[in-house]
Amino acid sequence: MTTEAAELHGDRAGKTMELALRLAQAENALQAFTFGQIDAVIDPGGRTHLLHGAQEHLRRSETDLHALVDSTSDLIFVINRGGRIISQNRAVYRFLGTGAVSHAGGSFFEFIFPEDISKVHAAFIKVIDGFRDAVTLEFRHRTSEEVLCLFEATVTWLRDPAVSRVVLVCRDITQRMHAKDEATRREAEFVKSAHTKDLFLAMIAHELRAPLMPSLLCVDALLRDERLAEIAPALAVIRRNIGLQARLLTELTDFVAVGQHKVRPCFELIDAHASVRAVVEICQSEIAAAGLSVSLDLHGIEFTVIADTLKFQQILWNLLKNAIKFSPHGGCVTIASANAASGFLTLEFIDHGIGIEPALLPLVFDAFQQGEAWIQQLSGGLGLGLYIAKHLTEAQHGTLTAFSKGRGEGATFRLTLKTAAATSPRESDPN
Repeated sequence: MTTEAAELHGDRAGKTMELALRLAQAENALQAFTFGQIDAVIDPGGRTHLLHGAQEHLRRSETDLHALVDSTSDLIFVINRGGRIISQNRAVYRFLGTGAVSHAGGSFFEFIFPEDISKVHAAFIKVIDGFRDAVTLEFRHRTSEEVLCLFEATVTWLRDPAVSRVVLVCRDITQRMHAKDEATRREAEFVKSAHTKDLFLAMIAHELRAPLMPSLLCVDALLRDERLAEIAPALAVIRRNIGLQARLLTELTDFVAVGQHKVRPCFELIDAHASVRAVVEICQSEIAAAGLSVSLDLHGIEFTVIADTLKFQQILWNLLKNAIKFSPHGGCVTIASANAASGFLTLEFIDHGIGIEPALLPLVFDAFQQGEAWIQQLSGGLGLGLYIAKHLTEAQHGTLTAFSKGRGEGATFRLTLKTAAATSPRESDPN
């Protein structure tokens, strides 16, 4: 080797040793920094940077993080590509009842109910091979007491390019699912019970109503017989009570139909004013018996509504009967119509009777709701008329609302339905 070659070789060896020394120093410095053995560093500008505070903050943050992970009730596993458990939090020990025994090194798939292993493995592969960032699924686990628990798990890739690992966060949802199943079972039982009750009510109403019409016809025949004039008042009482019984049974049948959502309107164009007059005529005997007068204030320009004829008349009948029922003898009931907005007709049934207490106003459309005992005695019904009217109105895409200033101030029931688009504006017929 020449002198120049020897010098070159010596320079290279020296530089290699110098680099190796620097690397060793850097490794020692990194290790010393990691374990808190370096208190400060001096940058090329000669400025000193204290490291103790930063290191202490880092240690506290790490301690807090471990405490947070160990305090959760969720089971947390870190798993490598082979499915082996690298680490776990304290919740795993508590759930498995293994004290301080770690399952590190064991297969996570041994934790899973055999029939669920394939779907958990598929999710695991999707995440660890980078096809998905995270996957959520459910699997079962059989405990040492042979109890089958249900877990909801989220599989997430551990963002460390140096290793291939995933984090599994598992939450025991057994009790939640049991509660959900129990709620579903109770709801099904309630629906079945309600359906059975409705069928029973419908059957009873039908069986009880069947003999009423022949009885009513017989009483009418007896009332027409002049030879029985002396007992006509008694026959009138009998007829009135048969009519009341028939009305109650009709309300009960309608209540069942509404409750079972069996109301299927057949929409057509209806002259609302003509329907109002027809209902007033039907109730004329009751109006006369109560000593009432009915005033028609029908000034609506658009009064052809889109509704079901029979159901619309039933709504009007229920509202008028309600006004008659709660009006004082010799009082007045007003039925008014108006077009507050184009395309809608509003009918108001206004009485000057007992009124509605503010606390009871939100309840007037509830089933079997008649307010205080003295009102129930006065009404003599089941408290279903307004309930039925409300639901029949909504089935025809209308609204029914109630207003009252309080007891003794009367009440107003406002019915609103859509009018026919083709109706030409014109004056209402004379009252």
